[in-house]
Amino acid sequence: MPTVAAGPERPPSPARTPATPAQRLEPRVRGRFSGPPWRRVLSAVAVVALLVCGAFGFVVAYAAFTLPSIDNLGAATGSLRILDRHGALIADVGFGATPHDTVTLDQVSPAMRVAILAAEDRQFYTEGAINPGRILKALVVDVILRRPAQGASTITEQLARNVFLPQDKSVMRKLREALLADQIDQRYPKPQILEMYLNAIYFGHGAYGVEDAAETYFGVHANALTLPQAALIAGLPQAPSASDPYVNPQGAFARMHYVLDGMVTMGAITPATAAAIDPLICGDMCARFGPAASAVQVRHQQTLLRSLHDSRSAQAGVQAPHFVAYVRNQLADLFKDDPQALSGTLTVRTTLDLGIQRQAQNAVARGVATIGRNANNGALLMLDTHTGGILAMVGSADYNNASIAGEFNVVTALRRPGSSFKPYVYEQALREGAITMSSIVDDTPRESRSLNGVQDWDGNFMGQMPAWQALLLSRNVPTEQVMEKAGPENVIRFAHSLGIASTLADNASTAIGSSAVRMLDHAAAYAAFADGGSAVQPSSITRVANPAGAVLYNASPPMGSTVMTPQQAYGVTGVLRQYNRQWHDGITRDVASKSGTTDNFTDAWFMAYTPDWVVATWAGHTSGSDPAEVGMNAVYGNDVGMDIAAPFINGLSASAGFTVPPGSPSYSTSTSGGAPPSEHNKGHKHGGG
Repeated sequence: MPTVAAGPERPPSPARTPATPAQRLEPRVRGRFSGPPWRRVLSAVAVVALLVCGAFGFVVAYAAFTLPSIDNLGAATGSLRILDRHGALIADVGFGATPHDTVTLDQVSPAMRVAILAAEDRQFYTEGAINPGRILKALVVDVILRRPAQGASTITEQLARNVFLPQDKSVMRKLREALLADQIDQRYPKPQILEMYLNAIYFGHGAYGVEDAAETYFGVHANALTLPQAALIAGLPQAPSASDPYVNPQGAFARMHYVLDGMVTMGAITPATAAAIDPLICGDMCARFGPAASAVQVRHQQTLLRSLHDSRSAQAGVQAPHFVAYVRNQLADLFKDDPQALSGTLTVRTTLDLGIQRQAQNAVARGVATIGRNANNGALLMLDTHTGGILAMVGSADYNNASIAGEFNVVTALRRPGSSFKPYVYEQALREGAITMSSIVDDTPRESRSLNGVQDWDGNFMGQMPAWQALLLSRNVPTEQVMEKAGPENVIRFAHSLGIASTLADNASTAIGSSAVRMLDHAAAYAAFADGGSAVQPSSITRVANPAGAVLYNASPPMGSTVMTPQQAYGVTGVLRQYNRQWHDGITRDVASKSGTTDNFTDAWFMAYTPDWVVATWAGHTSGSDPAEVGMNAVYGNDVGMDIAAPFINGLSASAGFTVPPGSPSYSTSTSGGAPPSEHNKGHKHGGG
């Protein structure tokens, strides 16, 4: 077979390089942005619009996700009627924890109901949560024409803002306001929204809510407001200071004129009715209408000013402000799993005794002034030893004094207790058999050196002495020695079992009060000594009921745990019953007591108890502008005992006396030399720990 000659070889094709992603995208991009210029412009606009819509959607989603719950709206616009243990009114507080009386809508005069709509939202009953027309009008008048207009926010939006949101003007706040208003509008009928608004809005001079405003400006209840009174009050919320009728009556008259004009526009009153009371019936044009018109306007203004209440504030104020704030916090914790239960108006019966509270407030205010020596603040707490009920709570010498940070509650704050902590040390050592009250302890330089050089308030050493005397004379060196015998961890565990909740350092200096405690816990721990060894929990609320009388909470009888036997508890109590006499604190009752003073005289404490109550008192120097601790000038705990505790305790009703439990150890508690003579050589009234 003939062979076929092979032709010349064909050169191989070059290998194709795969296209990159950018190269593959190029034709599409070129196609999209090629062609006429208008097509490219439209494409760019579409991309920008898409990005803007996406960003706006994200902002809306974020605002919606971070909205507060309107479940708390009822609580914010209602009030808490707080009563003492005898049913006496302590305070009626509401929105913003301010003194506050709430009313139902039918307890507001018809004139006031219409006047507030004329002032704030004339289309309230026909609009939704927001009013686009008002927003557009405000934009045109405020931005383009550069003059003030009726606000763009509806009453529903104002309610959402006033209750839940900060008073800034950010876009995010406005967006949240609209979203919250929509939720409120969907959940509540219009009359209820108006009722909540009237109870929450601020009218100036400390008046939150229409009832307080009526009492503040005219000395009447909201249901008795007349047309001129209602028109004046309704004009205030927009700018309470600028429209203050006491300070700027012309500003108040201008707002009242606006309200009356709105009521005429709404058809609620006739022009003649408005003219009969309008304080600006002719305004700046009175000269054109002659003297008669001017005289009528002046008469209307004078009549209105004469009708104003003489008192600039009808608020009686809160009689126990720190306690009221504490109760509010306890309520929130009590109903944390059912916050809706706190909606609306509630009556809260508490453990406080208002008569004792007034005595306590006077004792602290006068006592701090008497102490002087750079002491500018004080506190007092009284507990029922059997129930833990708070009978009196004074968190500062003056709640309204910002220079001492008066609103801050020292009773619930962490402060170092000084030597008032020592009873826990001796008691634990007694309980575990490390000592008896007759055991000899050492107040010597040698023992001080073994304890890292601990010193006493007088810089002296008294040698060996029985444990009871070391406690009675509040000696530091023997107390740290006893702490080591008992074991710091055991003392700390015991203090916690009594109710001390704060962290205590695991070292010997905790024995003399270097670790901070709360007065509330400290008093509860002392109550265990007073009550024969049973621990108690501080309490403030005994009963909560709604306006219908339904009981939402009823406190159960306290069930205290036993942390000491009566004999063990009396081991310390028997010594502390001599403390008042030893240190001449001026208490005329049979009490067990102990003082405490911290380094640099920063804190001075005095604790006292009987079988029925515990009283904890404190003095110090605080500043509203500087949180740094400032020492007093040689103010000891016994000074607090003499100047605050003694006047208060001596004014109380008689208490049950102490009973020595059978089987309690007996020992003599008569000191041979009394308190160290050096206590009188320091230029102050009292020494001691």
